[in-house]
Amino acid sequence: QSRNGIRTFQVDCHGILSTAKTCMKVATRMCGNEPVRLVDTTTPYRDGADPHSIVFQCGAAPGPAAAAVAPAPVPVEKVSLTGDAYFATDSAVLSPVARAELDKLLNRQGDRHFSRVEVHGYTDATGSEAHNQALSKHRADAVAAYLQERGLKADTFEATGHGEADPAAPNDTAEGRARNRRVEISLQR
Repeated sequence: QSRNGIRTFQVDCHGILSTAKTCMKVATRMCGNEPVRLVDTTTPYRDGADPHSIVFQCGAAPGPAAAAVAPAPVPVEKVSLTGDAYFATDSAVLSPVARAELDKLLNRQGDRHFSRVEVHGYTDATGSEAHNQALSKHRADAVAAYLQERGLKADTFEATGHGEADPAAPNDTAEGRARNRRVEISLQR
């Protein structure tokens, strides 16, 4: 029979001359050069009596299962370009201020190589949902293209437009709308 995937044996010890030592001698003979590990015993009803049978396995006790090591989290650097200074109203053309900020980002990265660069574009709630969706995608594309053309090294570049979804601030003030017009960049090593 088998327990936990390890072959398991049972020896019954009956009779007047049978003792626990007799059972262990039989188990030792069955295991050969390997140690005997007791798994279970059964005893008669009176206290202190020798076991009637033993269940055992041959070989050293298996070590504890190795704990699975979780992979280290992938380092991610996030950068956000927010407000009117980076794009003209209703435009996906990078302003000089936006290009300067992206150049600073590129200079900080040097020759680092990233596994993935994600660029997420957002708009405020002014305009139709379809228009905002397209505009946010164009802005994300413009930033991703700028980074790629200027030599940022990555296995993949992904640009996604989210339109007016996930606002960073309420859209009922000019300041809130400016905060919602943003592009977020994630650099994953």
